Amino acid sequence: TSKETCTESVSPDTRPGSKLSVDQRRILSYETFAVAFSYPDDGFSMNFPEFADQTESAKFEYDRLFRAGTVWLYGAEYQATNEFQRAALMSDIMGFYMAFGLEPDKERPDSIVCEMEFMHYLIFKQQRLRMGSADDNAQEKSSVCRDAERKFFAEHLEPAATHLANKVIAESRHAFYTQVAGELLVFLESERNHFGLVSDANQ
Repeated sequence: TSKETCTESVSPDTRPGSKLSVDQRRILSYETFAVAFSYPDDGFSMNFPEFADQTESAKFEYDRLFRAGTVWLYGAEYQATNEFQRAALMSDIMGFYMAFGLEPDKERPDSIVCEMEFMHYLIFKQQRLRMGSADDNAQEKSSVCRDAERKFFAEHLEPAATHLANKVIAESRHAFYTQVAGELLVFLESERNHFGLVSDANQ
């Protein structure tokens, strides 16, 4: 059977003509993808009204994909080949979180949802710093956030999210999940461009 398709977009309006700033669009995108890969609870139809009639089928598909072990929502499952690498990855990710006074709540640190929320936090924090005091301390803190964004994206979120999106596209025929996975790949490419990173296709 062919995969279900939908013409609606899961992502927020990130077109150049949008009135949102680049950072506002990025914040909304990370927030949207974090919600999209969380369990589709009662708020699913509110967050994704265009898919409201698919709420129940989305729950079944979430269970089939992510709870039955078909697709992992954890980056270490794609990046680590042994327990030593797994422990090192987890430690490095936790190091990022702890440097900003954060800690996952009831989730593994390599959860794609946690990683998306962390990127959301870094962009928001950097935005607030730029809008606030213009002193050297604020500028330095903003630079620290920017460096952490780029490093965390390149080393952790981007590799994990790329594997995840490709696995979902290969394994799912549900309109919502195939749509969000395809849009995630497009968003990751835009983030690579934002950070000036060379994509694998161009290496």
